[in-house]
Amino acid sequence: MDFIGAATLVLAVFFLLLGFDRGGDIGWSNSLTISFMVGFAVFAIGFGLTESRYATEPLAPKRIAVNRSLLASYGVNFFGIAGAFSQLFHISLYLQAVLEKTASETGAWLVVVVLMALVGSLSGGLIMQSTGKYYALTCMTYLILTIGTLLVLIGTGFMGLPRSTTQVIVGEP
Repeated sequence: MDFIGAATLVLAVFFLLLGFDRGGDIGWSNSLTISFMVGFAVFAIGFGLTESRYATEPLAPKRIAVNRSLLASYGVNFFGIAGAFSQLFHISLYLQAVLEKTASETGAWLVVVVLMALVGSLSGGLIMQSTGKYYALTCMTYLILTIGTLLVLIGTGFMGLPRSTTQVIVGEP
């Protein structure tokens, strides 16, 4: 187990999230915010050096982490997950601010969303494990993600269309 790599990764993510949180609340020119972001950079570089040079069994082997044929899939995964989490955050605000749902009602809807995401993720893993194929399944899931995003957009009353809470929840990734 690569304990040094794990520790530097955890600290890098910790400082990044702390810096983003403080930057959004207090300001990006605040000295503590800048210190957190510098801490992130230091530990991220430390993680990279540890994984590439010193770890006997790295968490992210160099041959996989910087493989040019995998960089596109890393990008798609990053932006897909970022978009899904962004939607999850904004849909909860939409349900409360626009549709005047309580926090409890919003939480109940989002529990359904999280459970369906869990079912989808486990099902995809089982399909990949049993068939050994992943490309078509991955393309299909990103197509479903795109269709779901469009359902959310339409369900919010985009361009004068009628609002539909159910449509927003069903479309949520």
